Amino acid sequence: MEERFLCYIKGGKPLGSQLFEKGARNTSDPLKSKMFTLSHRLYFAKDKSKWGRGGVAFIENESNVHVTTYSKAYLITTEQFTDIVAQENGLSTLHIDYHSFYKKGFLDIVDGWYGRLLSIGEIDNIPVATFTSPEDLDLSQRFPPAQPYVAVILNGLQELGLTLEESISYLKNHYPGH
Repeated sequence: MEERFLCYIKGGKPLGSQLFEKGARNTSDPLKSKMFTLSHRLYFAKDKSKWGRGGVAFIENESNVHVTTYSKAYLITTEQFTDIVAQENGLSTLHIDYHSFYKKGFLDIVDGWYGRLLSIGEIDNIPVATFTSPEDLDLSQRFPPAQPYVAVILNGLQELGLTLEESISYLKNHYPGH
């Protein structure tokens, strides 16, 4: 959901979250955004977050051509991306060696929930990056997402063009024990 993403840039409390995001140093809007599918399996893990009781979204580290995970890519500065990664990992500052990152295709930056950067493709010759857990979390750590988080994800999927029914079905296919 774009409104939720912009809290990482401008600061604020995303609808349904229990915490405020501090925002990026550069609060300029993204230059563009578009739907982007990745071939990394989506899953939900951990049992409590700023969204309440329930898992949060991660993607598996290994690419799988038989998997389609929906996302929205935003064209932002590297400084903004760095600030977003820092916020998600509870850090006040962060340095990312982008040269090393793009050379390897991944980079472990911190020992946190979202401590691994992944290079996941390109749009118009511009690299697309995201972050996830450094290690795929096992089934014992996977939980359905908290209801406020589900609402945000469903809204985001509908912003991408899926119907409510398609969004619900897509999301349920990523819950443990669905």
